[in-house]
Amino acid sequence: MQDSLTLDLFHAARGYQDRVTRHLSHALRSRHGITLSPAQLSFLSVLICGENTASGVARRAGVSRQAAQRQATALAQEGYLALAQDPARRNQSLITFTAAGERLMALCREILAAWDADLLPEAETLRRAAAIMASALPE
Repeated sequence: MQDSLTLDLFHAARGYQDRVTRHLSHALRSRHGITLSPAQLSFLSVLICGENTASGVARRAGVSRQAAQRQATALAQEGYLALAQDPARRNQSLITFTAAGERLMALCREILAAWDADLLPEAETLRRAAAIMASALPE
């Protein structure tokens, strides 16, 4: 069987993402009393500033629109997201961060930045690798 660098990178990136969300979930719970699952954190990570739609988030997260809508609804109930009817498309919700959601994301970034210390010796190599991976397969 032929080895594939693309497959190795896929698994490495996916595994790293899984470890980051698990560790972040634990850090939020143990240090700040915030209980969010790794899946919820992964969902939040694909939201962009401003308005999002469930279908756009679903596409970026690689889940169904219904699954994205369920996550958005659950996070809205927690106070981190706001949902509103899309005036252009009645069957779509617009998803935005609330002030609490923006504070949560700032806290997550602080935690992640502290973890960057372990990566700093390889920062240039990792940034180059990320750029290569981003450009290797066009959209």
